[in-house]
Amino acid sequence: MDKPRRLHWLDRYGKRYHAWTRENRGFCRPCGLVELRFDSDGRYFGGRADVNALLTETISTRLSSKELQHHILLAFALLRLRHCLLRAKAELRTLEVEPWFAVGIPATADGAIEDAGSALRFLDPAIDRVSDVADFYVHAQNVARVFKPSEALARVFVLPVETGSNKTQRKIHFMFVMAHEIVDGLSCMNWMADFIRIVNMPGTKIRQEIEGAILPDSIRATLPPAQEDLYSPVASTKALTRWFWAITVILRHVKKPLPTAFPNPLRRATPLSQAKPFTPKFSKVLDYSQTPPLNTFFIRLELSPAASQRLYRLCRETKASIGAGGFVLVAMVMMSLHEAKYQDEADEARRPFVGSFPLNPRPFFGFKSLDSVMLAFCKGIVLPFLPSHLDLEGRFRLLVRQASRQLAAFQKRDRLRSATDAMAYMGINGAGRLVASNYIDGIERLREILPAHLKDNVPSPQGAYPAPPWGVNKSTCGVSSVGRVDWSTARFDLDADPGNGVIASVESLHSGVRVRDHEFLVATWSEDGIVTAGVSFDGNNIDETYAHVWAERMKSLLEVPDGPELTSRL
Repeated sequence: MDKPRRLHWLDRYGKRYHAWTRENRGFCRPCGLVELRFDSDGRYFGGRADVNALLTETISTRLSSKELQHHILLAFALLRLRHCLLRAKAELRTLEVEPWFAVGIPATADGAIEDAGSALRFLDPAIDRVSDVADFYVHAQNVARVFKPSEALARVFVLPVETGSNKTQRKIHFMFVMAHEIVDGLSCMNWMADFIRIVNMPGTKIRQEIEGAILPDSIRATLPPAQEDLYSPVASTKALTRWFWAITVILRHVKKPLPTAFPNPLRRATPLSQAKPFTPKFSKVLDYSQTPPLNTFFIRLELSPAASQRLYRLCRETKASIGAGGFVLVAMVMMSLHEAKYQDEADEARRPFVGSFPLNPRPFFGFKSLDSVMLAFCKGIVLPFLPSHLDLEGRFRLLVRQASRQLAAFQKRDRLRSATDAMAYMGINGAGRLVASNYIDGIERLREILPAHLKDNVPSPQGAYPAPPWGVNKSTCGVSSVGRVDWSTARFDLDADPGNGVIASVESLHSGVRVRDHEFLVATWSEDGIVTAGVSFDGNNIDETYAHVWAERMKSLLEVPDGPELTSRL
């Protein structure tokens, strides 16, 4: 392997550095900066940050078990051709710090189907002894990495079909394990919806589409760019560009750090020194020879219809988004648990809640939909600590207004009303400088996790002007609040006649990640009138028992009390 090449830190910014090229029987390009960060997580830390998505469908079919498996294989093969990073490899080449994506061109449709079969595993309850879906989900996050990047960046397990009283209708679970460098939450939802649409197609139609999808021009059309190649120029001239970056570096250097947050109240008094190995319960399917650095656990919960409607009403009355409401719900629960744990602390001495959150960069590129764009974490939203003796709805209203105002500051704006607006928009905390600032953040965070012998190949942009340190453990927790989720395109009439094919309709999707140190990552969304949440957390630093207490508090906080409801004046 050649000696790694030292890049200037701006070589990747908006210069088509990561353009796809044709070689042999496929296409390749270097990983983008954000992709490289996630690749390093997985490559050097036992699959850290890998996404585990559990898709549950109800299907109606008269196909036999073998025929159904073949139909699913065809659907998965076409899904991988439509969303090519699902079958991509990540290979180390001449530049050791920077893997390259490689996407092959199948010679035949049968070759594409056979390749898909190598990344798809149908589990047999008698042989593989998998019957508990939730148990298998947890085990899959606490063993050696499920896939090898040199072979494919995603693998799928099809769990045993569950039959009911209806002879034609069955429930089926698909567990997608994917490298985070190829997928974020929005891409995951789009891919799962597309998979369901494909499953509903006749087998002959799927085969026909595979024949067309393996053509080189068809594959080229699916190749997603690295987001850094989509970044717009920061200025119109070279001189102004130099000024822009110099000012950005200095603003980051002098920027006042966020206030110290109150710590996650679910933390263990003494963190576990190492992850606990799991009993090799599914050893025929999973590799128990290695234990990841951290144990990852996941909890999913739903609010009751009454509590969900209360959140919707409060958001509507304050003109806040459902996403902001979900963010505030998490904050209020954390405040109540911190208050219960530290009862003797004076109210005025309590520190604020700080929630780190992921930014969707798509609007900044002028695209509403891109097949694969990684999210970047912003620094966070700061909310004042409001004690529980204050009115519940009053607290929610005040906090959701503050959250909405802070979240709005990160939105791209095409028109600025005044010079003051322009100064704020282009400030270090403004949306006008957000992509550039996050680009530098990404380099700094990448340097933190690279092995020592590779770190010098990624020079620090800040040079002699270091920025204040930032880490996930300095926020109370992470919150990704999506808002309303619409599955209408993935729902089909199960009472219709399936004929010789399959009718499939989405029942649920939840996903988590293998966590980093100290992480407690909450996702909230609204689906079919119900507010839902899921959390992935570091079991070495977070007490699992307390995490379940948190889940119960999430479900109960907004429960409507007996008797007439009182409305706060705030």
